[in-house]
Amino acid sequence: MKTKIAGLILCVLAVMIVPVALPQMEKAQEPVYTFVSEFAVPRASWAQYAEDTDKLFVPIAEKLMADGTLVGWATFEHVVHTPDGYTNGTSWESHSISGLMKVLDEVRKAGPRPGQIAATKHQDLLMVSTTYKASSFGNASGYLRVVCSSAKPDKPEGYTKMLKKLLVPTFDEQFKSGVATTYSVDEQYVNTGAPSTRCLAITYPNAESMDKWAAAINSTLGKMGPAERAEYAGATVPDSRRDIMAHLTHYAHK
Repeated sequence: MKTKIAGLILCVLAVMIVPVALPQMEKAQEPVYTFVSEFAVPRASWAQYAEDTDKLFVPIAEKLMADGTLVGWATFEHVVHTPDGYTNGTSWESHSISGLMKVLDEVRKAGPRPGQIAATKHQDLLMVSTTYKASSFGNASGYLRVVCSSAKPDKPEGYTKMLKKLLVPTFDEQFKSGVATTYSVDEQYVNTGAPSTRCLAITYPNAESMDKWAAAINSTLGKMGPAERAEYAGATVPDSRRDIMAHLTHYAHK
């Protein structure tokens, strides 16, 4: 009889505990795939490239976001240039690879445009993210920062875990206050670089917001104790960070 009673008590406790524990579990976000297409365009052809993009890419992106194929898209111009770096580009996001390919199919129907033909080089990236936040907004302008680092090759998942623990709470505060319109932690879906590469991408409504974001992050870093600083520094390969700053000439998100 005592054994039966003990068993009943355990069953009751299990029923009471499980519903409380489930909401505390982290729910994985649906993957978002991002296709990035970049060109190195000579300065004399920047205006032509921008005109071609406005006439061809923007209407296609708007149409495919309206029908639900895309969840976001952007056109951008690099602000910080390097001698052999890229100058202009477009990106688009979908919850499926087939959604990304629909954009490529539509764009390629028109063939290469004069601004693209003038480019000295070109690259594509296909990224995926399961850690992100995004506001809903129509065709707007703003700024983009991308911070890429090499995670530890033997434990690449440690980079995202570190961000979630130490910095994502600050990211969320800035997002809720409107300082950032989107942020995501991206990795390569098609590995054209080191598989351990991880990129933090943030979009801002204006240049002032970049200052506010930087001040908030610096404040958070300044409050870290020795153990947290070691965890922060230990998640990436030393001296592997590379940045991008770009002006978003158009961007939108659902």
